[in-house]
Amino acid sequence: MNTDRKTAANADLAYLREMAEAGAKAPLLGGRFMVWWGGLTGSVTLVHWLILTGALDFGAEALWPLWLGYMILGSIGSAVLGWSLRNKPGAGSMGNRVQQVMWPVLGGSIGLYFAGLSTGIAAGMVPVILINTMMPVAFLAYGAGWMVDALLSRERLLLVPAVITLAAAFAGAVFVATAWVYMIASAGMLLGTFIPGFFLMAREPREVI
Repeated sequence: MNTDRKTAANADLAYLREMAEAGAKAPLLGGRFMVWWGGLTGSVTLVHWLILTGALDFGAEALWPLWLGYMILGSIGSAVLGWSLRNKPGAGSMGNRVQQVMWPVLGGSIGLYFAGLSTGIAAGMVPVILINTMMPVAFLAYGAGWMVDALLSRERLLLVPAVITLAAAFAGAVFVATAWVYMIASAGMLLGTFIPGFFLMAREPREVI
């Protein structure tokens, strides 16, 4: 009788261990957010660069509406994408929990920095050119985020956006006083976030088990 109980207990423990290991290896579900934000940000920063260089004759007054629309559209898109994940298996894995907490915190921190710069510019205390620092600062934050995500989830693919965004942070800092900082930002988002996002999406589970 005791032997049967021990056998059953060992079987239960083995099952729980198997489930835990499966959860730890669950595919990451952030690919759709990478595609959305990478494509949107890459496009908006490209338009910003085209306006600054005169390739698009909209004038500098078009930049604030451009970025306001970006924030509104981006937030709506994120909400819709978050809703689409409600039935996806693996959301409780370590990697996905890290993403659920870390990215809103990083995004909020970058938004706070932007709000501070905007307030300073509106009050005449900060030179307008310093708004360009948003690009390398954001890339530095996201590069660090990708690196942490890659190491905790053991997802080597995430090293690609980590390296590219950190490189974009460096290049953006070098060209921060020029219009080229926005072209660098566009390339960094498209190469380092938009494209890798498709590969992550391809690994997502297709149905609830």
